[in-house]
Amino acid sequence: GRGNVRKSTSHPHPAAAMAEAISKGTRVWVPDSKIVWKSAEVVDNLNGIIKVVAEDGQEVSFDTAKNESPFQRNPAMLEGVDDLTELSFLHEPEVLHSLRVRFMEHNVIYTYCGIVLVAINPYASLPLYSPEVISAYSGKNIGELEPHIFAIAEDAFSTMTRHKKNQSIIVSGESGAGK
Repeated sequence: GRGNVRKSTSHPHPAAAMAEAISKGTRVWVPDSKIVWKSAEVVDNLNGIIKVVAEDGQEVSFDTAKNESPFQRNPAMLEGVDDLTELSFLHEPEVLHSLRVRFMEHNVIYTYCGIVLVAINPYASLPLYSPEVISAYSGKNIGELEPHIFAIAEDAFSTMTRHKKNQSIIVSGESGAGK
């Protein structure tokens, strides 16, 4: 029956609803003036005040009555995913962290965010565009291999030939970004 259905309650601030899910031990992100975001853990959540301690020992408090709440971290098993849409929490600190992990720990410059390909400029020559790599992506669907510009090109080409319709690829980035 319907006896297990719980009535939802409204909260005066959106952060208050979010704060309910943030309990002691929850991994979160806090702003940092040097590295932009740093990892922290919730040590207390009482009376609308969320207290966290960053990995470097810094203590930070968030007042949900002032619509403050830390960004939650994703589970460690999601670090380095090749598509950002797989993340449970998709916000600025997680996007930056995921891109950093893929680039710094996995040595890859490409990451999907749905149908968008995000590229990190390594400011170095990499063996990413050889005839062997072109051949590997030829005839493959997006997602069958690691994210790559050749996967985007192959998708556009195969769609164009299959449907006899023009395709376009938008390449965007700052001046000097290596487009």
